[in-house]
Amino acid sequence: MQDILNVGTWKRGDIRAPHKPLLLLLALGRIQNDEPRLIPYAELEPKLKSLLIDFGPPRKNVRAYYPFWRLQNDGKFWEIPERQVAIEQNANHARQDDIPPGILKAVDAHGGFTEKVFAYLQTHPKELNDTVIQLLESNFPPSMHEAILEAIGIVRFVWVTAKRKRSGMFRDDILRLYGRKCAICSYDGRLEGADLALEGAHVMWHSHGGPDEGNNGLLLCTLHHKLLDRGAIGISDDRNVLVSQHVSGGSQVQEWITKFAGLPFAAPIDSAARLNSQYIHWHRTQVFRDPPIPK
Repeated sequence: MQDILNVGTWKRGDIRAPHKPLLLLLALGRIQNDEPRLIPYAELEPKLKSLLIDFGPPRKNVRAYYPFWRLQNDGKFWEIPERQVAIEQNANHARQDDIPPGILKAVDAHGGFTEKVFAYLQTHPKELNDTVIQLLESNFPPSMHEAILEAIGIVRFVWVTAKRKRSGMFRDDILRLYGRKCAICSYDGRLEGADLALEGAHVMWHSHGGPDEGNNGLLLCTLHHKLLDRGAIGISDDRNVLVSQHVSGGSQVQEWITKFAGLPFAAPIDSAARLNSQYIHWHRTQVFRDPPIPK
């Protein structure tokens, strides 16, 4: 299964590229749910596009056919039986490395794991489980894992120890730096002396090389942590709260999200832990859903 995992850890510099990992997770979910090995591109396209819109980087164009076709080049685990006829149909097009969706649909292209890999994963649920967890940890923050699994339909799942160990001191350091209060809403709940629903949030995700350091962290309540990781909330260059114009809802959304637009994040007690502009830029370009609400 190493070829699959190598695909999952592929990145282009600091740019998020979760297209192949999301497609692989979708295919792994089909195995767990006893669905057919091969899926028609016409059926796959809307599902993968939805996943890319919800969990991928903010992009104007979402191209589901890229990972569907390009996975064939990443190892001997993915196949498209209609490959040759699709290539022949595409012979007169300018680009030969990718087959456009119109042709994939016209030739009724199907894609999926090879018979050997599919049979192995069917009979080795622990290997399937471990592959899922490593794909998630290599490409997404923990706050998004449950939502991705639910969207894909993976239900029989057991968490394992993270591949890349995190600093056990990160949350403690962030709690201290921010006075045990959410840096957005000042929530400071405790249960018998223990901090309750307060989390150390990485601005540049740990899965993408963000360090366990104070200048890459914010103390946030669970809600605002999830909103930061999903791109509903962002950080301006002057370290104020950005709220995406794509956020909508009623009075509770106003109370817990939009009213904070333009307000400053709480500053850490140690100026050396002030958020690094490099990590802010990464989050703004790779996670936040532009444009922000004007303030």
